Amino acid sequence: MGSLEIGALSSFGAIVRENQSLAPFTWLQIGGPTRYLVEPNDSAQLIEVVQKCVHSAIPMRVLGGGSNLLIRESGFDGATFCLTSPSFSQMKQVGDTIVCGAGAKLSHLIAFSVGAGLGGLEHLVGIPGTIGGALRGNAGTDDGDIGHLVESAKLLSKEGEVIEVKGKQLAFSHRVSSLDELVILEATFRLEVGDIRSLTKREQTFWIVKRSKKPSFPECAALAFVDPDGYKASELLHQSGFNGAIEGAVRLSSSYPNYLIASSGATSNQVLTLLDRVLLGVKDRTGVQLQLHLQIW
Repeated sequence: MGSLEIGALSSFGAIVRENQSLAPFTWLQIGGPTRYLVEPNDSAQLIEVVQKCVHSAIPMRVLGGGSNLLIRESGFDGATFCLTSPSFSQMKQVGDTIVCGAGAKLSHLIAFSVGAGLGGLEHLVGIPGTIGGALRGNAGTDDGDIGHLVESAKLLSKEGEVIEVKGKQLAFSHRVSSLDELVILEATFRLEVGDIRSLTKREQTFWIVKRSKKPSFPECAALAFVDPDGYKASELLHQSGFNGAIEGAVRLSSSYPNYLIASSGATSNQVLTLLDRVLLGVKDRTGVQLQLHLQIW
């Protein structure tokens, strides 16, 4: 790793581990170590570590569910926060709203809202990852995105300050949000009161449709590209002849070409080389500039 002071966060005890591999935290199972892996027990502890990192000039990043993350073998020479403590996943109903910690899984929020008789999130069933990741990338389907349901969000800045963003301060567009602070702590969703039985059937219907279209891979896999407005990335890849495109131990699926599959021995360089080749090829053959769904560390 780099020149960061060894043991700079040692005063935080067991919640900080040094030189931990990040590969197990990603769906692709690729990547090197982080200098510090930080797993705080609550937001107060998180804020304390962030402020220490600011004081010590330690770079910081936050892990979500890892479904759309590629980490280089060089790793990250800084502090990586993993918000797996139950305190970051709490949910509570307040009238027709739900306040949800950003560490909660999106699937758990959908189940909680349906059980509370509050509708609006059912079409997002089957999308992996945490609430924080879903908000940052404005997860959505053809039936709508998560952003239009957000009434407010509580964020932690890179300086360790808690910020609450409401109403017109929030901005969401196609797979993009304005929530770009260091950590999304929680969000409040305004939903529609409905019948639990009807909402459950609606959720089940969306789930059945989603499962019929979603492939099942024995290897490590992740979605490669965002669907551009008016297009399906998989169709553009098919038209451009990239079904089954291979680079070393990495390939695009032959049947579902927007899925990147990493076999044993796959490296981040192989992934990046393949993605660059595909991006250039699709642009040249269709005129459409695809955007990566993967985040690159």
